[in-house]
Amino acid sequence: MKAAILTIGEELISGFTVDTNAAWIAQALLPIGIRVVETVSVGDDPEAILGALERLDNRMGLVIATGGLGPTHDDITKSAFCRYFDSALEFDTVYWDSLVERFASRGVVIPENNRSQAEVPVKAEVLPNSVGSALGLRFRSPQTTFILLPGVPLEMKAIMTEEVLPSLGKRTGDKWITVRTSGIFESALAERLESVLASFPEVKVAFLPEYSGVNIRLWPESSGNKEPGEVESAARAIETELGALAYGRDQASIGKIVVEALTARGETLALAESCTGGLVASLVTDVPGASKVLLGSVVAYSNAVKEQQLGVSPESMRDFGAVSDVVVREMAAGAQAALGGTWGVATTGISGPTGGTPKKPVGLAYIAVAGPGGTVSKEMHLAPIRLPHKAATAQAALNLLRLEILRLEQ
Repeated sequence: MKAAILTIGEELISGFTVDTNAAWIAQALLPIGIRVVETVSVGDDPEAILGALERLDNRMGLVIATGGLGPTHDDITKSAFCRYFDSALEFDTVYWDSLVERFASRGVVIPENNRSQAEVPVKAEVLPNSVGSALGLRFRSPQTTFILLPGVPLEMKAIMTEEVLPSLGKRTGDKWITVRTSGIFESALAERLESVLASFPEVKVAFLPEYSGVNIRLWPESSGNKEPGEVESAARAIETELGALAYGRDQASIGKIVVEALTARGETLALAESCTGGLVASLVTDVPGASKVLLGSVVAYSNAVKEQQLGVSPESMRDFGAVSDVVVREMAAGAQAALGGTWGVATTGISGPTGGTPKKPVGLAYIAVAGPGGTVSKEMHLAPIRLPHKAATAQAALNLLRLEILRLEQ
């Protein structure tokens, strides 16, 4: 089945909001055999919405639209669909009463403009929203099913997961696999895998570099591939060739891999962050169950905090500077000792745009891991741009911890 995604909202086409909904929906449809072949974004303009519907209707088996189902004046998606399908609206008193009760349970009097969310198109099927107030809707034309979902990602995902995906049935989709790597550049990765990939001519490959590493996306050369095991075989061959450079698949983050490893070992983690400003802790605490392993984090941005909270030697600060191999090793060991962790991880660096020198340029970073086998550290020269530098340093710090755990298990 061919599908299209229609995202609606002035904030999307003006660039103020990044459209993450379309990517999430497309990935959610692939495993059940529905491939998105087109994405369209339009503003809060009835004529633009109608034009998109006219172009997609009867060309697609499925169109999923998001956005414009809220209670404010610019939420005009429902009215545009009613106009296209020549559908009247009916006020659902039962749903309105449930909304009033829901707001009251939070100690809030429901605004009158929320009444519009209880107006239901006669020609649409309602899709319940378990986490928000905007109902999802399903319209049908002779050849196309149209699904309307809220633009709020949390609400969209809830309706998709609980209502839409189950209703689409179980099909056999083409298998797409993403192998996630860290610690190697795209060009070096492609060169290293050249002979491996040549062994799988039926598998398409894309290298997707990010600040945190390079993802390798694999999928069948053609839809309905006669050898569905080829993608899995290619992924395993890549992982074998790369060894520890490959840390996970698909949506697995470095934080998730580390939390799972520490949980399995019954070990704990203490963090000391300077240039990453708490980003390492954020990557860890993004993972459910992180409380079992993370003891705490010291964001030691100033030299005084490095000395007073982490026990970094004033002489080390004076002789080598805050951004140095010596200091980052003392930070990691200091966090480990101060918080009582099995492991201590530390970062320090120059994220820019200022602060660099010829000897210590912007982009320089040091990371260290203190653990049962001692302390290891690494010097890196990363992107000389503030946010990418922070992201890459945080990823590298957790990856170094992962590698140390693997080394102890060998």
